[in-house]
Amino acid sequence: MDTLYGAQARDKIWSLIKDIKVALMATFDEEGHIFHARPMMAQNMKADFDGTLWFFTGADTRKAREIAHTSRSLLTYAEPGHQAYVSISGHARIVRDQAKIDEYWNDFNKAWFPEGKDDPNLVLIRFDAEDAEFWDAPGPVVTGLAYIKAFVAGERPRVGQVGKVNLSH
Repeated sequence: MDTLYGAQARDKIWSLIKDIKVALMATFDEEGHIFHARPMMAQNMKADFDGTLWFFTGADTRKAREIAHTSRSLLTYAEPGHQAYVSISGHARIVRDQAKIDEYWNDFNKAWFPEGKDDPNLVLIRFDAEDAEFWDAPGPVVTGLAYIKAFVAGERPRVGQVGKVNLSH
C-alpha cells in the first residue's frame, strides 16, 4: 500500500468523493472518548479540493458542542455502486464567516435553516483533512469476476487500488 502526498493525494481523494453527496461525520462525544456519527453534506463539492471541506450546522447542535470540545474528526464516504470508499481524518472547527455562508448557500439549506443564510444559529464546520485511506475498485462486474477467479484459484482477490494519503503536506 503506497502513500500519496500533496496534489496527487488531493486529486485521488477528490476523484473518489466529488460525486458522493453525503458523508458520515464522526466526532468525539463531549467526554472525548466515544465517536458519534451523523450524515452531513459538504457545501463546497463543486470546487477543487484543497484539503478543506465546509458543512453547515446549527450553533446549538450536539456536533457543534462536540467539535468545540475536541476538534479531531472523521469523514467517511461510500459509493458501493462504483466500489469507492474513503475515510478521511482531520480536524473540525466551528466558524462564523458570512462571506463563506453566502458563497455556499443554496435554497436546499432552507429546509434546515428556514430563516435563510442570515439565521443567527447558522454556522459552518470547517473540516481540514490530514490523512485518508481509500479503497477504489473498477466496479461491481470486474470485482465480481476477480472474486470468482480468486475463489477458483484458492487465492485472495486482488481488485482495484487500496492506499493511504497524507493531505497535510
